[in-house]
Amino acid sequence: MTNSYYSQFHEGRIGGDIIGNLTCGCVIDRLKTMRHQEKTRYSYRNYDPRQNPSSSASSSIPSPPHLPQSAPPTGPTLNSTWREKICHWSFNVIDHFDLSREVVAISLSLFDRYLATLRNRCNGSTALLASLTTLHIAIKVHEVRKVKLTTLANLSRGQFGARHIEEMEWKVLTALQWHIHPPTAMAFLSHLLLLLPPQVNDASKEEIYALSRYITELSVCDANFVEVSPSAVAFSAVLNTLEDRRYRRLISNSMRDQYLRAIAMHVGLRVEDAEVVGARPKLKRLLASSLGSVDG
Repeated sequence: MTNSYYSQFHEGRIGGDIIGNLTCGCVIDRLKTMRHQEKTRYSYRNYDPRQNPSSSASSSIPSPPHLPQSAPPTGPTLNSTWREKICHWSFNVIDHFDLSREVVAISLSLFDRYLATLRNRCNGSTALLASLTTLHIAIKVHEVRKVKLTTLANLSRGQFGARHIEEMEWKVLTALQWHIHPPTAMAFLSHLLLLLPPQVNDASKEEIYALSRYITELSVCDANFVEVSPSAVAFSAVLNTLEDRRYRRLISNSMRDQYLRAIAMHVGLRVEDAEVVGARPKLKRLLASSLGSVDG
C-alpha cells in the first residue's frame, strides 16, 4: 500500500487533548453533529418514496461511461453496473483535474439521493446528465479550484451543453432541498482517527489512515453501501485496518481497546452494531478484490 491515497490526516496530530487547533471535545462534537446529519436530512431513506412515502421528491480527459439509452425514464431501475461506471469515471475526471477524491463521494451522495427521489428509474442519458450535474455541484461547493461548466459539458462528448447541466442542477437542488453538504465516510474517517491514543506515533497513524482511506474510497463505487451510514463505513474500515495482519503491529491491543471504548462512549459507534457487522466482510472482499487476492 502506497501513500497515493493519503490526502489529509489534516486537522493536526493528536497531542494530549489538543489536536492541531482543535480540542478533543471539538472533534467529538463534530462527529456527533455528522452522525445526527446522516440519520436525518442526509439519510438515503428520506429521499426514497418507496421507503418514506412523505418524502419529496480534451482527448486526455476521460470519456464518459457508455450507458444504455433505450430505457424510458419510468423504465428499469438504475442498475449497479451503470452506477459503478459513473463512479469510476468520476474518479478519473477528478484525478485528471487534480481535485480531492472526496468530491466523488459527495457527488455520489447527491446522485444517489436524487435518483432515489425518482425511485431510481431513469435511462442512461438521464443518469449521465445527473452525474455530470452532481459532480459540477460538488466541485463548485466543496473545491477551491474550479472547473468551468463548459468543460464539464464537453465531457459528455456532445450529448449535453452547459444549459442542460444548469437545468438539471435546479432539479437536483430542489429535489434535495439544497442539502448538498453530506457527511462522507472520508470525513468521518479523518475525525475518528484524530481520536487515536496519543501514544500511537505519527507514522503509524498515517499508515492506518492510508489503508482505511483506500477502503472507504472502494466503498463509494459499490452500490451495496448506498444505504449504509457513512460513519459505519468509516468505522468498519478502521476496524478492518487495525485487524489486518500487516497493521496489527502499529497499535497494541490495550491501545486498540482504549480507542474502541472512547469511540463507543463519545461517538456511539460499536463493533457489534448491525451496520458495522454487515459492512466489514463486504469491505474485506472489496479490498481483497482490489489487491488481486482471493483470501484477502
